[in-house]
Amino acid sequence: MAPADFIASCRRLQALEFTEPVVKSVVSAVTVEMPRHYAMSLGVTTGQPFLGGGPTTRNRRGQYHELVQHLTDLGYLSLDFFRRWHLLRVADGEPSLGQLNTLTAAVGTFYREDPYWRRTLVPPFPDAGGEHARQWLQEHLTEVVYRLGRYTSFDGDLAPDSTYRIGDRTAYGRSLVFRMRVYFHDYTRGRTGRRKVYFDRGLLPLLYSLDNSLRGALRELLPERDASQLHPSLQRLLLDSEELFRLYRTQNRFLPGAGGGYYLLYEVEDDPSQRLRVVASDQRRAAPRLERGEWHADTGGNRLGIRLLQLGLWRAGFYTGVLDGAFGPLSHRAVLALVDQERDTGRPVLRKRQLDRVVQIVDHEVLVDLRLVGKLLDAYAPLSSLAVKEEEERLWGEIETAGWGDRLDATFADRELELGAAYGKLHRHPHRRVYYGLRGLIRGAARAVGRVLGWLAGGMRVLLGAVFDFVKAVVKRIQEGAGLLLVGFRYFGHYLLGRPFVTLGGEGVGERPVLLTRFALDFDTVAFVDRRATGDDVRAHSAQLRRMQQGARYFIGLVSRLIRGISLITTPVSWLRLGILLARTVRDLLREGELGRPVGGLEQV
Repeated sequence: MAPADFIASCRRLQALEFTEPVVKSVVSAVTVEMPRHYAMSLGVTTGQPFLGGGPTTRNRRGQYHELVQHLTDLGYLSLDFFRRWHLLRVADGEPSLGQLNTLTAAVGTFYREDPYWRRTLVPPFPDAGGEHARQWLQEHLTEVVYRLGRYTSFDGDLAPDSTYRIGDRTAYGRSLVFRMRVYFHDYTRGRTGRRKVYFDRGLLPLLYSLDNSLRGALRELLPERDASQLHPSLQRLLLDSEELFRLYRTQNRFLPGAGGGYYLLYEVEDDPSQRLRVVASDQRRAAPRLERGEWHADTGGNRLGIRLLQLGLWRAGFYTGVLDGAFGPLSHRAVLALVDQERDTGRPVLRKRQLDRVVQIVDHEVLVDLRLVGKLLDAYAPLSSLAVKEEEERLWGEIETAGWGDRLDATFADRELELGAAYGKLHRHPHRRVYYGLRGLIRGAARAVGRVLGWLAGGMRVLLGAVFDFVKAVVKRIQEGAGLLLVGFRYFGHYLLGRPFVTLGGEGVGERPVLLTRFALDFDTVAFVDRRATGDDVRAHSAQLRRMQQGARYFIGLVSRLIRGISLITTPVSWLRLGILLARTVRDLLREGELGRPVGGLEQV
């Protein structure tokens, strides 16, 4: 089935044409005919994405791995759990029951600490835990990952909380302490292996250290020793690294239009396997500039400037190391990759001679002009939601113009595995991270669309920068849009096609008893209970029906909104493009926090 046929069927459903051929064609398109990179298990067992193996469940596994990173960052899971989970990821193995129980328990704690869930129609997290909790996570994985991603995003996706009080045991308190770890702490050099879970008064001195690095810019915002709240403007700086980076550059006088220079000088071991690649510089001209410029220096030991530089490179898809404030080989190669990409882009920020001065060799050391690097990173700063849509439309328009629209599905599926090398071997380096902020990823991909086209055409093998951002952005969109569509159609198919809900009774002698309930759209109900079924079997079947009823209310409403959006699409699209459009509606729905109020969707595309 072509995407155009799927859209036509959705239009017929939107017109309330619930005939069996129409319903079957839509269900078949969702559950069978979508390309393999959409594939996600429709069952309710958490282990299914891992037991399935191969590319058909890669995206669902990817969502679980993203979930583990977010939960680790927020202190719900330990670094040891993170390491063991990614050892399994490398081996393409299945998590143990104990690991799944630990994971779902962490999700349950997050659910109770985040007020967002009280404003949604998502069914409550099961108090009983165990299999019920694992089923809940399987069905609502997209929503959980989306919400956790806002707490760990540095794009400013999370708004300050005016009601937050210092020491509150909430997800927001965990988010603040995660940011303090990024800006101040280094666990890789033996300083400490312990992590605070919630923001408390013991962290207030670090805010004064932050103010020192910013040359007193926060003096009026700093909390007193007995303060109970943090100023919203101070919270906003912790939540949005771009705002913090801008303030840091303002206070240290190396904004794009400022005179003079601001430099970072460092040494990188000349490892033959990681040979330095820098532009040959004219040292006779470089030396006088250095004499007139300022050297990078931070007050205190947190190296805030380097951390902010690493954050910008990380968010733009160039840095895959530890956010530790130590400018080593990975940070060095990230700056080089940024400069290389800017040489290829059709919208250069710097002239060629300026690009040549970003990274230079001076007396056998490496010199980075931080003023020029800051100017480059400004071009990768995440845009507003509306501007991101426009940027994304331009990106996809250039892909279509280049003639890659029809071939994109197959090309993407064949080359998606190349992304793995950019993850930095997380099982060996649990402090490394992969950035998931969607606005930042789209911005980086649209910045250098030529590299994306080169990768699609088979001529590009380096996955840093634009290509990394493009693949990550597409994968996240497929996970969000197609994921909820597929899980939702599990309920939709039961009601529209009259599929029965079946429960197998407990183990006994011979075959297990069967319990069956079938609902129809006219509310007619057919029930079958095997005479061998026990009271516990009946109660288990009833509990399943109650869970399905709760889930159906949420997912049928969601799928109805998605069908309405699909039915309004008028231009020809590929399956992959359709997934991107679906994800826009999904993210709008999740941002809104409830299904009953109108939000922007596909009709605005």
